Amino acid sequence: MGAQILVIEDDADLRAEMMDFLERRLNTVRACETLAEAEEVLKEMRPDVVMSDINLPDGDGASFCMAHAGNHTQAKWLLMSGNQELVRHGNMLRSVAETPPYAVLDKPVPLRLLDNFIRSWMNRAR
Repeated sequence: MGAQILVIEDDADLRAEMMDFLERRLNTVRACETLAEAEEVLKEMRPDVVMSDINLPDGDGASFCMAHAGNHTQAKWLLMSGNQELVRHGNMLRSVAETPPYAVLDKPVPLRLLDNFIRSWMNRAR
């Protein structure tokens, strides 16, 4: 049984590539271009994993994670960015006591690493 995954990525090609890869591994994937779209999806979806770009057209994925992780405690959050400064910022936020647990990865993220991340999380959750 696959995972319920929400992908938030504004790059259409990367979003489609990630979605295709994850669906071929029998996951159920919802993909969004903006945080506003993701907000609507989270009203009806209970994701196991949320993967979000940090730098999005309508805000930043790290703040979105901080705002929504408390309502989705079952989900593992993965933040991604190709901008080293944003990756450092995302990692620095992890040291704040009230932040939810999440991982931060450099983009482009190797697809096999995403698959390993999801499998590892799902095995621990069971």
